[in-house]
Amino acid sequence: MKLIYTIAIALSMVGCSSKVEFTIPEAPPPDNETSDVIISEIATAINTDPNAGGVRNHYVELYNGTRNDVDLSHYAIGYDAVSDANTLRDWRFPDNTTYLKLTGSLESGHCYVIASTQADASVKRDISWGTTSTASGDASKPLQLSGNSGIALLKQDAAGTYMLDGTAYKIIDAFGSPNVARIMFAGSSSSRNNFFWSIAGEALDTRNRTIWRKGTVKDPSADWGTTKGTSATDSQWRLSADRAWDYSNLGLPSTQ
Repeated sequence: MKLIYTIAIALSMVGCSSKVEFTIPEAPPPDNETSDVIISEIATAINTDPNAGGVRNHYVELYNGTRNDVDLSHYAIGYDAVSDANTLRDWRFPDNTTYLKLTGSLESGHCYVIASTQADASVKRDISWGTTSTASGDASKPLQLSGNSGIALLKQDAAGTYMLDGTAYKIIDAFGSPNVARIMFAGSSSSRNNFFWSIAGEALDTRNRTIWRKGTVKDPSADWGTTKGTSATDSQWRLSADRAWDYSNLGLPSTQ
C-alpha cells in the first residue's frame, strides 16, 4: 500500500492556492516473506553422544519475515520434553522454568536466536536460556534438544488457552509436539534419548542434526503432525546429515 500525502500551499501574495500530491512507497517485503514470526532453525544433539565432545549446541532460531518490525514482548518460547515414545497429551508449561517471555524488537527480515547456556561460542545468539546442569535427569528443563523436546512459539491472544504469568497465549508455531507420536531407535546410553520425531521421512535418527525451515514456508503452524512431513518433498524442514551440525546459516533467513 502506498501512502498518499496532500499538501495545500496558499500563495496569499498572488491570491491563489495549489495542491501537491506525492507518494511514499511501502518498504519492500523480505525475500522470504511470512505472515508472522516463525521457527526457522533448530539444532538437536544427544546429551551423551561422544561425537558432541560434551558440547550442547542446542538453539532455536526465530525469523521475522513480515514487512514490519515485530514487538517480541507479545511472544514467548515454550519447552516441553516428552518422557516416552507413545504417550500423547497436550502441551504444558507448568511454571516459568518451561517458558521464556521474549523482549525487545525484531526487525523485518531478521532472525533472533535463543541458545542453551551450554552452547559454545560457535553458536551466535541474542539470548541464552536454560539449565547449566548436564544431568540426564534434568532433561525436563530447557534448553536440551535431543530430538524429543518440543518447542512452541506462543503469541499473546485473549482467546488463548495457555496462561503464562497471568497472560493468555496461543501456540502459533511448533517444532515437535507432545501430541504427536515418536519412534524408537537405540544408540544412546540414556533410555530417554532413544525416541524422537521422524522428520521429512527420516526414521533412522533425527537426534543429532541441524534442522532448517524451508524458505518456501510462508505461515507459522502449530500442526507438527503435518509440517514435519512424511518425505523430503512434503516436509517444511530440511535436515543436515547425521552428526554433521552446520551453523553457517545461523542468524540468517533460509534461502532454500
